[in-house]
Amino acid sequence: MKKDEKGKTRVYRKLNIDDDLTPEDDFEFHLDHDELDVPDIRPRSSDKARKPREKKRLDPDGNVIDDLFDVPEEELDANDPHLDLYDKDQTEEEKKAGRKRRRSQNREILAVTYVFAGLFVLMIGYFVYFNGFVAGDIISSPYNVRVNAFADTVVRGDIVSSDGQTLAKTVTDENGNESRYYPFGRIFAHAVGTSEIDQSGLELTNNFYLLRSNTNPLHNILNDLRGIKNQGDQVVTTLNASLQQTAYNAMGDNDGAVVAIEPNTGRVLAMVSKPDYDPNTLPDDYETIVSGEGEDVLLNKTTSGRFVPGSIFKTFTSLAYIRSGADYDAYRYTCQGQINLGGDEYITCFDGNVHGEEDFYDSFAYSCNASFGNIGLKLDKSLFRDTCESLLFNTRLPTDISHVESYFDLPDDAGDWLTAATAIGQGNTTVTPLHMAMIAGAVANGGNLMEPYMTDAVQTASGDNVKKYTPKSWGAIMTTSEAELLTELMSDVTGYGTAASLSGYGYTVAGKTGTAEVDGKGDNSWFIGFAPVESPKIAVCVLVENDEGYYASALPVANAVLNDYLGQQ
Repeated sequence: MKKDEKGKTRVYRKLNIDDDLTPEDDFEFHLDHDELDVPDIRPRSSDKARKPREKKRLDPDGNVIDDLFDVPEEELDANDPHLDLYDKDQTEEEKKAGRKRRRSQNREILAVTYVFAGLFVLMIGYFVYFNGFVAGDIISSPYNVRVNAFADTVVRGDIVSSDGQTLAKTVTDENGNESRYYPFGRIFAHAVGTSEIDQSGLELTNNFYLLRSNTNPLHNILNDLRGIKNQGDQVVTTLNASLQQTAYNAMGDNDGAVVAIEPNTGRVLAMVSKPDYDPNTLPDDYETIVSGEGEDVLLNKTTSGRFVPGSIFKTFTSLAYIRSGADYDAYRYTCQGQINLGGDEYITCFDGNVHGEEDFYDSFAYSCNASFGNIGLKLDKSLFRDTCESLLFNTRLPTDISHVESYFDLPDDAGDWLTAATAIGQGNTTVTPLHMAMIAGAVANGGNLMEPYMTDAVQTASGDNVKKYTPKSWGAIMTTSEAELLTELMSDVTGYGTAASLSGYGYTVAGKTGTAEVDGKGDNSWFIGFAPVESPKIAVCVLVENDEGYYASALPVANAVLNDYLGQQ
């Protein structure tokens, strides 16, 4: 032992180095087992594993040192480079520093522990959330193809209308072969869809429920043991079979679409798209349809077709003008049948009509293109875009029904012609009939938009409810006062304007007509509206494509739909 210059006690361990050797000396080391009396430790096959021998520490005299520090102080040399240095005594500050380091390390360990504990709690919470709120949607997703495996033990359930008519069912022949049968044929082709090929419509969105059986569990188990398939649950739709047939027949041979919605619930009452196909023969006709007539036959135009809106878009232009803060009651315009937009650019009124002196209400009722082109030029383009986007352009609609987005675009640097054309529904704007029916429904519902849905309930084969769907409000897309003003404008259209033919049937109608020019095709005829005005029960959108009768062709279809449904009330 020895004290250093700071007064600390130092203890050293002597390393066994031959003092007589110098770094310059050369020597050879020969391991001689005989002279060293070292036993032969080479392994033999018969030897068993030996316990390692405990090493001993020896002093220069050959005595065993039990403690590493039992070396006489006088034998230690502080300058010897072959010494290991140890501190035996520590100051109080060093002890505190050591304790501080240990506490710091403990805090780090605790922090890591808390992090992993927190992650574990979050994981458990997510599992609970997933099982309670997400798992059902994922399992029942129409794109979960594994659900189809349920068909091995379950007969696909029926699809029925809100008025009790069977729209789709599974039939079995004498050989036990199953096939899907659609009693109404083409009438519900796009709304109900098909299950055997090009799965679509309600057959697709309700695939999970149609292949599940929630009847008596004991009965199901016994059938499983006997190898008998259980009857799947049935889906009750919001579709009205009578109204659907009326809309289908009213369209005649015209291509186009009809959508009818209950404004205060969002229930889809009718959905017709033409051209159509026979779902009963689609498995045999599919290749011919795809290679010949094209996908237009298979396309549900009510939800996935985009069309130029024409004058029904003046409903949106009117709302933007109202929101601009302009004194619309003081608006006046003298229509000369057209509006010049510079040079040779004009926008003309339908059929060259000259409307003369007009106010805001007359301009809407007579659907004056010149006046609305003039209104469009007064609008701030940002306000115009914001209004249209608040009415669900360029975004997904709030519904589980598969659909495409309606599109609106008006750049800040748009010229006068494009601006005026956009205001009358002829610019870079396309819409879906479903979207337009939703807007009519929102106006009828005081500005509150209900989310459209087509499945009313899921029931067992015996009629017991398994799942019941309830209306959902998406919220207000316009104020009540705005909805009331649009209702007044739309009532003038049917009162003395372009849709006056819809009056005189014992109920009031509010609506807007439209004629859209389509390059390379005939004009498209539109009508959107709702009835009765005082207590709306139905909102409709009618599109007749490639029409030569202009907006007048959509009106008989709308009239037939309104008469049928309101006659049922």
